[in-house]
Parts: sequence; C-alpha cells; structure tokens
Amino acid sequence: MKLIDSALRILEQAVQKDFHGNLKEAAARLDVSYHTLYSWLGPRRTRTPSLRVLEPILERLGVQFTAPSPESGRDVCFVNARVVPAGEHAAPPSAEDYMAAPMVGEVGAGPGYIPEEDIKSWFLVFKNQPAVRYRRNLIAVEIGPHSTSMQPILNPGDIVLVDRDDRNVKDPGHMMLVLDPKDGSGKVKRVAVSDTEDGDCRITYYSDNAASNPPEIYSLRDDFFGDWEKSIVGRVVWAWSDVTGK
Repeated sequence: MKLIDSALRILEQAVQKDFHGNLKEAAARLDVSYHTLYSWLGPRRTRTPSLRVLEPILERLGVQFTAPSPESGRDVCFVNARVVPAGEHAAPPSAEDYMAAPMVGEVGAGPGYIPEEDIKSWFLVFKNQPAVRYRRNLIAVEIGPHSTSMQPILNPGDIVLVDRDDRNVKDPGHMMLVLDPKDGSGKVKRVAVSDTEDGDCRITYYSDNAASNPPEIYSLRDDFFGDWEKSIVGRVVWAWSDVTGK
C-alpha cells in the first residue's frame, strides 16, 4: 500500500495548496465525486482507491504517477524440492512444467482492493492444466473474508487465478476480475456488454448469488472514460478452494 499512501499524500497536498482544503471545489475541478473524494481524504478515510483510479486524477494535477506491473508467470527452479510421502517413489517434479504466479492481494466478490505493487506470495501453477495452458500473464488474488456474492462457486478465502491478457467480454457470462469505477476496487463478477444507440457500451456486472446482489450497470464512456482497462483486469481461469470446512 506504500504507493497508494504516497499518491494520496500528493493528492491531499494538492487539495490543500490549490483548493485551500475545499474538497467540493477540488472534486468539481478534478472530475471526481465529492463523496468519493471525502471517503479518501476525509477524517475517517473509509475507502482506499487503487492506483488505476488515482492516476488520471493526479495527471490532471500535472503529476505522473504510474504503478509498476507485478511480474507474471515467472519461471521456477526447484532446489531439493520437498515431496510429500505419497509421491516419494515417483519421479521428482520438473520445473519446466510449472510457473509461479504472483499473489497481489485481496479482492472481493463484492468490494475489495488490488494492491498490485505489493506481491504477498507466489503460487505454483501447473502449465499443462487445460485452463492454464498457453497462458503467461497470470496473477493470483484472494476472495475477501466477507465476500459472498459469487457463492456457491467462490467463497471467502478462495484464491483465483486471473489471466490479464484475456479481457474478452463479447461472450456473456465469463467470470472476470473487474474494477469498481467509484474507487477502482477489485471484485470478481460475471460480465455482459452491449452496444448502445449513441455509440457507447453498456457494461453489466452480475453475481451468482443474485438474490442478495443486484446487477451493476455502467457506461464504458461515462464511468470508465472509454478505457476497457479501467473496467476489466482479466478473466478468472482457475480457483483454489479451501474445503477443510465443507
């Protein structure tokens, strides 16, 4: 979160210097809602934006602030690989069959965050698994502890593998890692898109647990500045589930 904290400090300093601490004036000039800006900089600071959301705002202030992209699909090298007893008589694993995907933080199947500048851990991925084969730009994220909108498929504590090169939403129903336009927080949703008569694109995020989570409908032009990368991070292609309590 260090980069986000630094970006917020820059934004806060700009509000104090350029707008004399007036959040309403700053929100109007920076093209962000007052309530959103207040949630970032107000006394309680109830929400933390992502760097993707902060970047265009800082650019309006003349500040270039770009998040580094986490490494994806790093090659692995097994050194005295520990093998569980059930496999002690089998041939040792080949490093060429695996890659390491960075786990970049927690997201919600509902509101969450994606601190992509902070790699928490690494997950071994078997390259020959059909859902993963030929994919390289992979990250792993954890479903948040209170996130239930994609149940029963995804539950709190599950870890999903996301292909950032696959943003194809032409076929409705793919499970994607998406961004909330209000603060850039990440969440896992199914996605459907449709063109509108005025040349815009309507984007619908919807949940498997639909009874408690109504669809969210956005405009590509108005909510994401016409940039798909501000809406779609990538496609969920695999998941690890903790079944100890099931």
